[in-house]
Amino acid sequence: MALGRVTDTSMYTDNLMGANAFGKHFSIGDKERQVLHERLCLNYNYEEETLYIKWDGAVNSTELRQGYAHIMDMVFTYKPQKWILDLQNRVSIEKDDQQWVFKYIFPEVLRAVNKNVFVAVVMPVFAYNSLVNEIDGDELMDGDNFMIIHHCLYQEESRRWLSEMARTDMKVAGV
Repeated sequence: MALGRVTDTSMYTDNLMGANAFGKHFSIGDKERQVLHERLCLNYNYEEETLYIKWDGAVNSTELRQGYAHIMDMVFTYKPQKWILDLQNRVSIEKDDQQWVFKYIFPEVLRAVNKNVFVAVVMPVFAYNSLVNEIDGDELMDGDNFMIIHHCLYQEESRRWLSEMARTDMKVAGV
């Protein structure tokens, strides 16, 4: 499948669950999956135990799903509790795509990490309000584990918040 040309749109219907949906259509070695090089930067920082995700530019539905296949590969590999999701330079995505991330990706992340997950979203205020406006919160819970999302205007602010959340989470866990 060439990037940008979708011949089978049925593969993106709601009957596909989380990361399992990716394996049917994409592999990490997919030569045509250019989104990682062009619009998505991923990095896991061992010292900070933080997954850094930075999206740039316009991303269509296919590219978004390809990008999240890469992100889920990192999640299954590193089980990161702390994320910095930098959306400052990403063009807004369609409402259906936003809901897809909340409905399928975030629950899969919680199951994979099997702990609380803290996501610092770096983006302008106006964009953040539209991002979280439509969710009901069930997507952000899995048993006793929660995904806590916090809006930040700057990456340094996100690091401070994640550091504080990690200390608080450890205290609550009795560590």
